[in-house]
Order: sequence, then structure tokens, then C-alpha cells
Amino acid sequence: MVSKTEEEQVNRLENQVDNGGGGAWEYLCLVRKLKLRRSDKVLKYGFSILNDSKKRSALGPEEWTLYEQVAIAAMDCQRLDLAKEYIKNLQKKFPGSKRVGEFN
Repeated sequence: MVSKTEEEQVNRLENQVDNGGGGAWEYLCLVRKLKLRRSDKVLKYGFSILNDSKKRSALGPEEWTLYEQVAIAAMDCQRLDLAKEYIKNLQKKFPGSKRVGEFN
């Protein structure tokens, strides 16, 4: 269960990102930490980060966590083309991974 304070924090960050104030990565981390399903926003913000090579490389190893998070959101939003692309990237990085294999 998400507390009222956590819900307010998520909503504040969401509004901030939607209004061009930054914080997309923080929002994505918070949504993941709280195990929320806000797939449309996760797809929108995550796609933006993953398609910007500078932002993506700044994530370090968290890049792969984001690929996984956005792949799941893409499936929720019926963007199977995008989900397949991101899963393929994960399979290349982690060949034979049982976790990545769960997507198939």
C-alpha cells in the first residue's frame, strides 16, 4: 500500500516532468520502488531517456533496469514492437538470463 505522502510525491514528480521541469529518472525510480503501475507515463518518460544516448549512458548499469521497466510498460500499453526491441537489447546484454527469459 502506498502512503498518502508517497502518492503526493509521485504526483508532484509526474506534474513536474509533464511541465518540462525534469525529474523523469527520479519519477521512474520512485514508481519502481513503490511498485506502481503507471505504464503510460513510464513508457513516455523511459522512452525519452532510452532514446537519448547521453541520458542513457549517464545511467550506468541502471540502464538495464530501465530497459526492463519500460519493456513491461510497453507491453501494458500494447506497444509490443517497442517491448520486443527492449527485450532483445536485454537478451544481448544478458544471454541465457532466466529473468530475461521470462519475457518469452
